[in-house]
Amino acid sequence: MSELFKLPDAWEMIERISDASAMEKVELYDIYYNISTKIFDYRMSQGWPQKELAKVLGVSQAMVSKLESGEYNYTVEQLWKISKKLGWKLNISFEEDMDEKYEVCYENDNIEILDLAVG
Repeated sequence: MSELFKLPDAWEMIERISDASAMEKVELYDIYYNISTKIFDYRMSQGWPQKELAKVLGVSQAMVSKLESGEYNYTVEQLWKISKKLGWKLNISFEEDMDEKYEVCYENDNIEILDLAVG
């Protein structure tokens, strides 16, 4: 006998995903993922188990697991310490988001897309 499952409404899901705060979370988790991937890739390139990286960083193996999880909320100080111990240069930058585009419609229905910096 098969069970029936109620699937969520697709439009509701799209609306939830497109919610501004949800998109900000996606951006934040993308940053976490990029950092954790850098740490993981470095460890793998050295052929080290997590325990060896833990020794180099002066932390526990469990902490290395968290650092590589892609979900850990790093502090700037932690990133700085990691970079120093691994011989990396820490670089944090802030840039204006130039991706926002606005459509301007004229009376003759010609559409022009403008790139505007929104701060």
